[in-house]
Amino acid sequence: MELLNVALFMFSTIWVGPFWMLMLVEPFSDRTNKWLEGNLLFIGPLAVWLFATILNPNGLIDLFIGNPADFFDTMVALLGTETGTVLAWAHFVAGDIMATRWMWRKAVENEIGVNRLRIIVFFGVMLMPVGLLLHVLLNRK
Repeated sequence: MELLNVALFMFSTIWVGPFWMLMLVEPFSDRTNKWLEGNLLFIGPLAVWLFATILNPNGLIDLFIGNPADFFDTMVALLGTETGTVLAWAHFVAGDIMATRWMWRKAVENEIGVNRLRIIVFFGVMLMPVGLLLHVLLNRK
């Protein structure tokens, strides 16, 4: 099961890579705009999350049927497993790419300049809290 979980973990990361690279390298191109138009960028991480859940539903089931007072302990136990790590990572990757796409769009709309846009996009995927802070500070005309 470990090899499958590693593969799922890597797949969710590799899936968003081309979208992220387009925002970073060609932020104003028609190709980037076209690729980021729809919701294709979310399919990879969502598929990984669903597949991992189907393969090992016990962790999520325990969250919902367990004692509400033990929710935090159950969450810690779930995230400490291989499947829990894959679930959390797919969740992070989907959220990061969604927020980064939004920040990229706002930066393009506001015509803030390529260097500031690239800094925001880079940190949007690599370290989201920093990316959001930079978005707030730099994404102004």
